[in-house]
Amino acid sequence: MTTWNKTIQFVRENGNPLDQLRLCRALDISYTRAEVEEILAAYQFPDGSWDYFSPEEKPDRIGSLGGTIHCLRWLREFGLGSSHFMAHTLEFLTTIQNSDGSFYETEAKLAHSPQEWLQKETIIDRFYFTAGVCMRLSSLGYENSIIESASKWLEPHHTNWEIVTGTWYNVWALLCSSEAVRLGPLYQRCYTKAHEWIPHLKAGPLTWFLDACQGAHFPTNEPLVTEGLHRLVNLQNEEGFWPDPHAPVEVTVTAVRLLTEYTDGDI
Repeated sequence: MTTWNKTIQFVRENGNPLDQLRLCRALDISYTRAEVEEILAAYQFPDGSWDYFSPEEKPDRIGSLGGTIHCLRWLREFGLGSSHFMAHTLEFLTTIQNSDGSFYETEAKLAHSPQEWLQKETIIDRFYFTAGVCMRLSSLGYENSIIESASKWLEPHHTNWEIVTGTWYNVWALLCSSEAVRLGPLYQRCYTKAHEWIPHLKAGPLTWFLDACQGAHFPTNEPLVTEGLHRLVNLQNEEGFWPDPHAPVEVTVTAVRLLTEYTDGDI
């Protein structure tokens, strides 16, 4: 049985308002939709893009595709798939989707703050951005022209295993989107690769992966989920939180939510 006393204290002492609200959501503590909308509004730009940070956390910030893919999970988390936030997001995605259906980080974002994690071989990350958009939208129940044209771009690249496994997140983006039903033999290959990677994932990537599995409606008894949850429990430190070099509070809140929703905290 996992206990949350130290975890709650860590989030209360170190978390921002969104972290606090997400913790309430994870632990089924009451909150209002108005509170959610007020806090989330600070993260979305007028053009519909999102940033990982609020203005108070990072005044010099800019909307990005990476931030948008990341923040869309908050809309799923709070049941806002039909909200005005989502409508604006779809507008943004429509304006930046390339004519061939693919996605890549916006030039404005790359000029403002180059992303160190991007590969020199841009096709690898173009594959992720495109699959990532499909994954997030399908997790919110969407099947629209954005996904249709993005899927068409992805299909010719499915047989290129070097592109698919260029990063671990390409694999889970494929496994956890509506695109998965059309992968055929590649699905099992991606599944096996994900299974191999789980024992080596750190807390941050592991929560992203499990959150994506949840968005794709993978059940608790799915081996990827079962093994991922056991590893997640083992990564919690003695202070009650999940260490991460970039966002320990956010990762910790996500871990709490995954464990409570997937297992009722009993694991």
